[in-house]
Amino acid sequence: MKERPKDFDLSVIVTAHDETVVSGPTMQAAEAAIQRAESEGFEIERLIVLDAATEDCLSFFNQPAFDAWTKLEMRKKDLGKVRNEVVHLAKGKNIAYLDADDLFSENWLAEGLKHLGHAALSGERIIVHPELNWLFDGGNSVFAKPDQTDDIFIPHFFYFSNYYDSLCMAPRQAHLEIPYVHRDIPNGLSFQDWQFSIETMAEGWRHVVARDTIIFKRRRDISLVTESTNRKAIVRQLEAMSIDQVGKLGR
Repeated sequence: MKERPKDFDLSVIVTAHDETVVSGPTMQAAEAAIQRAESEGFEIERLIVLDAATEDCLSFFNQPAFDAWTKLEMRKKDLGKVRNEVVHLAKGKNIAYLDADDLFSENWLAEGLKHLGHAALSGERIIVHPELNWLFDGGNSVFAKPDQTDDIFIPHFFYFSNYYDSLCMAPRQAHLEIPYVHRDIPNGLSFQDWQFSIETMAEGWRHVVARDTIIFKRRRDISLVTESTNRKAIVRQLEAMSIDQVGKLGR
């Protein structure tokens, strides 16, 4: 596939399937964060990917209110495959994903880009995360993410859960090097973001936190996370997680 020229600091990519009015707050939050980043001198590309979208979803996102956003239609029916495809089409040097029913804090994009900018100057390979994951709707909890350099970071934690989240900000190169695996929930294989965390760390990418930033994650009764959990899905077997290797992960 021929790549388009990259002339933005960041591509914000909203992925949608069947969302409609629930995406109103999502898009308002995204636009507020984009405008904040633009006011600080960053150039932002706006992309909406409609994957096997319902008619109602297509109708919602094709409103004039979203004319500033480029819309791409796909039929992957797999969020990982969608992200792998769109990263080749995005014009940004960096990528930030947002699911169409989630939100992020107004300062997230600007703060994440500052971290990536500082890292680029020093030659570091980093992936940035909001400090907090605030779960709402079908859940009610807050998770704090540790920087890999924090004392509380323990590689063995990845045997049980994932410190991080796919709604991160990363150089486009990270996604090209480490594409998302396809999910296979019927056979008990899922949690693409969990595997992405492990594989990127194993390849020398450092996961860091932008302080005082938040991702608001909507928990629905029916979602990929709940389906994967109910089926007791696991991450694929990875060499980096072998008993004699896991202690080196992220170190």
